[in-house]
Amino acid sequence: MSRLLLFTAVLTVSACAHPPARSPSPMSPETAQARHRALLELEQSVTQAIRQRDGARLRELLPGDFVFRGPGDVETDREAFIASVAAIPGDILSLEMPITRAHVFGDTGVLTGLQLARVRLPDGTEVTDRQTFTDVCQWRDGKWWMVLAHSLPAAPEATEGTPPGPAAP
Repeated sequence: MSRLLLFTAVLTVSACAHPPARSPSPMSPETAQARHRALLELEQSVTQAIRQRDGARLRELLPGDFVFRGPGDVETDREAFIASVAAIPGDILSLEMPITRAHVFGDTGVLTGLQLARVRLPDGTEVTDRQTFTDVCQWRDGKWWMVLAHSLPAAPEATEGTPPGPAAP
């Protein structure tokens, strides 16, 4: 029994004696600002590609392992997501992000906000869809990739007093 305790103590001391894994070196303020801007630019590019139903452009912005999660906790892969964008009935009149916040945590970027979409349905009816969203991005090969998008219908109070333009910290 004492051998077991001794062996456990030796393993514990030996594990603690190794230097800790190095955490990534902190980014310079310039690099952090550049990544923040690039993250917001990615969101704008994805929004524009959806507005234009540009599947080829979405494939350039979303990696093969992209996942969309929507109401009912349904997960959709990149190709099914792009197909669903193409299948939106009617004409997309506008797609705006009146509230957008970007946060960078090393190689992870998180975008949150409110998306407003106005669509004219085939019968001429115009509808406005309000969704809150969270997009998770990853810095890979020198650029941001949106790896996960999550959106749900916005609560009515989430759209009251909506500012006229994007907000970013």
